[in-house]
Amino acid sequence: MSTLEQLIKIIAKVTRSGEQGIAMDTALKDIKADSLHWVQIIIGVETAFDIEVDIDKMRAFTTIGDFVSYIDDSR
Repeated sequence: MSTLEQLIKIIAKVTRSGEQGIAMDTALKDIKADSLHWVQIIIGVETAFDIEVDIDKMRAFTTIGDFVSYIDDSR
């Protein structure tokens, strides 16, 4: 499973939304998630990919693609 596919599954599970509509160019601000959801998404990513997410770097992300690149670069 690709990084994108895994990230989409994590986001969909946490936000209880469908996986369709989430792609590399989807803006993070368009994800229907509140601050608690984002904490859960970050914990899910850290667990799934065995990385530690730098919150300061994440603030610069604008799209799902930015998040995917960060995950791939951190492994």
